[in-house]
Amino acid sequence: MPVRPPVQTSTQLGVSNTKMLWRGLIRRCPACGCSDTHSSYATMRDECPECSLKFERIFGHSIGYIGLNTVVTFSVTFMVLLVGSILTRPDIPVVPLAIATVLSAVVLPALFLPSAHTMWTAIDLAIRPLAPGEIDPRFIKVDPVAGEWANES
Repeated sequence: MPVRPPVQTSTQLGVSNTKMLWRGLIRRCPACGCSDTHSSYATMRDECPECSLKFERIFGHSIGYIGLNTVVTFSVTFMVLLVGSILTRPDIPVVPLAIATVLSAVVLPALFLPSAHTMWTAIDLAIRPLAPGEIDPRFIKVDPVAGEWANES
């Protein structure tokens, strides 16, 4: 009997990867859109109170959102430095530009942290399909095992 390829999470949930990423950016559960993903500003819940999706799907999940936060912070900090240099040339004001660059490097990681949590979960869902039992079955549109439409009533 041939081995069936895994059903992608976007197909299982009936939600596009883009929508999952957008939900993650605005600090919502990528799977169901629930807004109660954090117990405090910097602390993500273990699972979604609506769909029961475990936010830390594998050991080491936190490495992903730390990496995502770092990449976004470095990119924005570089853009502040680059755009500031281009807009003010030839007499680049070094001190104000340095202050703006350091502020972006210090403030952005703290501001982006909750979004990094949920965005990384969305990226993880897009990369690694849901396994049976990882989410409340009521949220599954296509059965990952049978590959057929589920919950048709």
